[in-house]
Amino acid sequence: MLLLFALGDACSPPANVVGVQDYGRVTGRVLDAMTNRPIANALVSVGSLYTTHADALGAFTLRSVAGDQTVTARAPGYTTATADTTIPTDGTVSVGYIRLVPLTAPQGQPTLAPPATPAPAGSAAPTPSASPEPTVTPSPG
Repeated sequence: MLLLFALGDACSPPANVVGVQDYGRVTGRVLDAMTNRPIANALVSVGSLYTTHADALGAFTLRSVAGDQTVTARAPGYTTATADTTIPTDGTVSVGYIRLVPLTAPQGQPTLAPPATPAPAGSAAPTPSASPEPTVTPSPG
């Protein structure tokens, strides 16, 4: 019995996620910063409890998350990158493109701008802000 209670606490959502009804989704794509090609199977996470892998097009969806979060993307051979976002309760927000820099890329090499894509029909649009692009910060992997 004691083990079940301990496991229940370990599987609880983080403190900033309140109640079952307060879950949202975050979507986006993981791209190679040098080529703008998708990075299939990139690991995408919010904290350590919420993880998924990007599909063949680099697209991902993380479910059951809400609040101010940092989305992290990593893949073998690339630096790790993050995007800060606020995920609405019972809604969906897109972080757009998370661009990973290849570890073999020369320092100072320019990267390509991400391709423009319209928001999917029926998706919830993020709340406009002074900075419409998500903050994406590459960090050593």
